[in-house]
Amino acid sequence: MSRTLAIDLQFGASGDMLLGALFDLGLDPGVLTKELSGLPLEGWSISPLKIKKYHLSGTAANVRCTETGGERHYRDIEALILGGGFRASAAKRAMRVFARLADAEAAVHGSTREDVHFHEVGAVDSIIDVAAFCAAIDILGVDAISFGDFFFGTGTVMSRHGELPVPVPAVVRLTEGYRCRLTGREGELVTPTAAAILTALGVQGPVIGASVLGKTGIGFGTRNHPFPSYTRIMLFGSEEGPEAEEVFQIECNIDDMNPQVYPHLIDVLLGNGALDAYLSAVNMKKGRPGTLLTVIVPRAALEAVRRAIYTETTTLGLRLREVSREKLERSFVTVHIDGREIRVKRGRFLGGEVTAQPEFEDCARVARESGEPLRRIMARALEEYYRKSGLE
Repeated sequence: MSRTLAIDLQFGASGDMLLGALFDLGLDPGVLTKELSGLPLEGWSISPLKIKKYHLSGTAANVRCTETGGERHYRDIEALILGGGFRASAAKRAMRVFARLADAEAAVHGSTREDVHFHEVGAVDSIIDVAAFCAAIDILGVDAISFGDFFFGTGTVMSRHGELPVPVPAVVRLTEGYRCRLTGREGELVTPTAAAILTALGVQGPVIGASVLGKTGIGFGTRNHPFPSYTRIMLFGSEEGPEAEEVFQIECNIDDMNPQVYPHLIDVLLGNGALDAYLSAVNMKKGRPGTLLTVIVPRAALEAVRRAIYTETTTLGLRLREVSREKLERSFVTVHIDGREIRVKRGRFLGGEVTAQPEFEDCARVARESGEPLRRIMARALEEYYRKSGLE
């Protein structure tokens, strides 16, 4: 079962609002507290409160700590997260969040990740917010996180650095390259903690494909605004069906490059994280024959792949669009032909098998070793697979 957490940011987001929404969704505070007990931190507690605000029922995380101020370096945070008995998968996520925060703060203050001073975000309550969210993902069995547009307020807030404009510089840095909206509302709607969590662990965009809406939750923060201020979370799940992910499709037309370069180009693109890359013959303006380069790439590799295309080709521009990439549930079965192993890849759709295909490299190896024609080896492997499946 695939589970996606969709996060609605229309009325803002902070670390405690995200956590409160997870509690409202059904996160067990006792289970979470036990997970967090592996952190070498003292003087904190979590006691979620069901409350009503803005005519809505929701939950406040109610994270409390005895530490009145906090200032830590990135290495201090790293030692806390990785040095105790915290769940490894949650620790890895938490360090992705703090790495994004550190890089954003370093860019804002002209420093480096290692030299950044975490002030508000270095306090125990903020560390707990991040660590708790990362642990909750495992507890709830979440496979993916999606979120909508960021909504910004206006005005100023006071910090250790003095008075800062809203959205604060760290939030602006963290949300560069993401869709954002200026609401004109007075107040801080998005905090650095929330922006770091979302951009480090999630993808901006809709939930791909049809899914069943399971549970919903609303998380309230500690600030009171004259307008609604809360984070809403929806947990989608699908018992069966192909897996889908959000990727980018990049295209460009080329008519002035040595064709000997293309095999090298494909290798470079795949080596930089592209999921697929292929060439098509096209007729361009003025009747020129050309080549259409198409590349499928995940968001994480987008910058590296774009740079590789500009560096390795003569193109002066790219076309980019977000697309849904659907993948069948896949598994392998091994069959034997004359004592030699060949893997057969199976694809399932809506609970039933729809395709099976012998692995080419395995078949080619067996053909070379046996001297039998490749096409015959491939046919025999498939026959053996269906015979074996029938027996099972």
